[in-house]
Amino acid sequence: MINCPNPSCKTVNPEDVLVCQVCQSALPHYYLWGVGDLVSTLKVNSLVNQRYLLKRDRTFLDTKPGLVPESPPDLPTFLTAYLHLSAYPLHVPRVYSVMKTPDGDYVTMLESSALAVGVEADTAAGPGHVPELLPTLSSQWKSAPPLRQLSWLWQIAQLWEPFVQEQVAATLLDANLLRVDGSIVRLLALAAGATSAELAGQSTQQPTLIDLGLSWRSLAEKANQAVRAFLERLCEQLERQQLSVEQLCERLSAAIAVCAEGQTVNYDLAVYTDQGPTRKRNEDACYPESGATASVTSQQTTASPQLLIVCDGIGGHQGGDIASKLAIETIRNQLEPLLMTDAPGLSSTALTLAIEEAICAANDEISAQNDQAQRQARDRMGTTLVLALMKGADVYIAHLGDSRAYRISQQNCQQVTLDDDVASRQVRLAGGLYREALTQPGSGSLIQALGMGPSQTLRPTVQRFVMDEDCLFLLCSDGLSDSDRVEQFWPSVLRPLVVGSGSVSAVGQQLVEIANKYNGHDNVTVGLVGVRVALPSERMVPRELATRAQGAETAAVPVTSLPLGKKRSRSQTGLASLASADSATRSPSEDTATTQLMAGADDTDSGRSLTGQTQQFPKSKPSNAASGVLKGGIALLILAGAGGLLYFLLPDLTNRFSAPVASSPSALESLNEEEISSGAASAPVPSPPVDLSKGAYVRIRRASSSAPTSGNTVRNTARNTARNTATATPGISDRDVLPTEGATQILIYPNPEDGSLPNAVPFTIPVGAIAQIVALEPVAAAQWVQLKVCTIPSGNSLAETPVEGSAPVKSTEDAALPLAPGGVSLLSPGNQGWALSRSVEQFAMGAPNLPPDQRGSCES
Repeated sequence: MINCPNPSCKTVNPEDVLVCQVCQSALPHYYLWGVGDLVSTLKVNSLVNQRYLLKRDRTFLDTKPGLVPESPPDLPTFLTAYLHLSAYPLHVPRVYSVMKTPDGDYVTMLESSALAVGVEADTAAGPGHVPELLPTLSSQWKSAPPLRQLSWLWQIAQLWEPFVQEQVAATLLDANLLRVDGSIVRLLALAAGATSAELAGQSTQQPTLIDLGLSWRSLAEKANQAVRAFLERLCEQLERQQLSVEQLCERLSAAIAVCAEGQTVNYDLAVYTDQGPTRKRNEDACYPESGATASVTSQQTTASPQLLIVCDGIGGHQGGDIASKLAIETIRNQLEPLLMTDAPGLSSTALTLAIEEAICAANDEISAQNDQAQRQARDRMGTTLVLALMKGADVYIAHLGDSRAYRISQQNCQQVTLDDDVASRQVRLAGGLYREALTQPGSGSLIQALGMGPSQTLRPTVQRFVMDEDCLFLLCSDGLSDSDRVEQFWPSVLRPLVVGSGSVSAVGQQLVEIANKYNGHDNVTVGLVGVRVALPSERMVPRELATRAQGAETAAVPVTSLPLGKKRSRSQTGLASLASADSATRSPSEDTATTQLMAGADDTDSGRSLTGQTQQFPKSKPSNAASGVLKGGIALLILAGAGGLLYFLLPDLTNRFSAPVASSPSALESLNEEEISSGAASAPVPSPPVDLSKGAYVRIRRASSSAPTSGNTVRNTARNTARNTATATPGISDRDVLPTEGATQILIYPNPEDGSLPNAVPFTIPVGAIAQIVALEPVAAAQWVQLKVCTIPSGNSLAETPVEGSAPVKSTEDAALPLAPGGVSLLSPGNQGWALSRSVEQFAMGAPNLPPDQRGSCES
């Protein structure tokens, strides 16, 4: 039996019905995977906490889906890895609830675990059908086509580094936990070995790449003939410690590119947008124009990549419809020259970078119009974004905001993007469980969207999917996804497309009708990409490719862009996309200034309709400025290297240009940030030396100099500074260096690994705040300091966050994030983060003998 979630109904219904028999409310069926010692002792039909019904071994049904799942006041330590790794929703299950037993043990319920929720087409089972476990990777390995075998290992390789950092890398070596949903690697749970040792206060030795190579050895021996020699050589190199994680991803990505050349994939596309029954105008926008359909092959998209975009404008009467159209037009203009070069050697990383740069360019166009009209806070127009780009046998999914992308297989419907909202951020920062976070005021407030600030603060996510099985991608605005309508209707509406029944155009229109009937409060836009493998590849991958990757092909990581993501493509996972592309693979068009577009410009062009034919883009002409750009870049590298050398050799030079800062506690106690910035402090007083020992207190001060810089300039300067420094320092890559020169505020990251990414967007601590040094850790060639915010000066209020026109206006207490100058998010008291030691020395001064009443959240 399952209780109706409608609080005014709560009728008990049979499990085999989809809607309440009394009030007709949808009945969500949440099937969960149970973890904990108690779970293994229970019998079928046992109830845990009078709520979770055991249907089969460790598989539970939540019989009271309308209640907020249980969560203890203090989350146990072993959950931290799940929360941090929520940046990888495609692979890692999410914690649904946690309960403590009388014996002091914990029972954890996981959603989105490796369960086959979909009903098989040849069975008569209804909604009460209990899902089975997805098969293990090892059981499916021998029968898998070569491209899928490579894709599975590539996904594992990309997860390796963040899993090592969270001390759960053993998960990726456990044959029982490694499951597969067709071409996607799914995890049943995270390995408990490391967490048990952590709870006991013991150290545990983490697996190494040698262990990974040994675990892959048996798979390589049974691999398809087309990739066996390559994989055997790859395992040899891992066992001999001849590969780093980045090189491993690079080799596998290069092998995928070779093997995929023999793959034939058919794509069916359709896109629709509708004003909805209650809105006065449509602030959503799509590309191609609404109603367009297309059928193309992977061979056609190799020569002319296909693009599908969904935007959901925000800003109400201030112009959400203008922002969504402007975003689409700018992204098209940015991507067309690169996509139409028809260069067979274009790497996945170069394409990922181009998508990110196009998104940033769209942001700058919208921001420029906002700035020109002097719009502030909620008056600024903006838009969310989700797009799909098909090139050959690859599909790239990018997003920003809360517009979503779903991947539908025969067994499951998975959200592959992570909403850029307060609730998701709270989970990634280990501040609570997702279902509980959704109940908090302001949980749906966006933490980023196009047009809200400079591109320096954006963290767009780009994911790459290798198409080796039939599936379906759904892109939609929240007009459809609200109230879990996709999860409710996917078995009856979307799954038939995957198994070969129906058309994307008919289903697209049906989804619009569902959104208007069951939601109806918003505009709605849906885009569908149906994928069907017509001819699997058997192309041989050369053994030598395991020794060195061909061309410039490097790993492009499907990641989310969250503060806790470990890699980024523009610099990967955010918040999570991965390695920076070689400058030789970048098109000059990526750095070209975008054309100023007229507000409200039409989002279609003659000759670009997808209906009935492949979309054609005009061929771009080669740039005559390429050699000039190269020469200028070399000159800048020399100048930047010389400047960096002088900076470190002549530290006194920096001090001569430092602005005087009041440093004594008595002088600063009564000053807030505005007073400090306006020069209200008294005469300069020598700053106490910064004590970087654990437990010491520091006070944040203003930068030595601050020159206003545009978003693009800051972003490019940061990237170039990091690359120049890495080039000048042997043994340090561009991912090991954080550019602090020219920064106007202390840069704080959730962990040092994010800080080493040149384009990772940091947090900061307001001037005048007190922080405590929690820990110190050397990473690569840099020393990192963990800071905890104790108190912040008065006057640092939360910034208002734009919301959609008809949505209720939140109070400042419910706003998404406090913002520092330039749009960087402020850390609030009690929060922690990591900064480079030299950044602490530059932006902080010692606070010895700090009175207890000034220690705030740091007072024990």
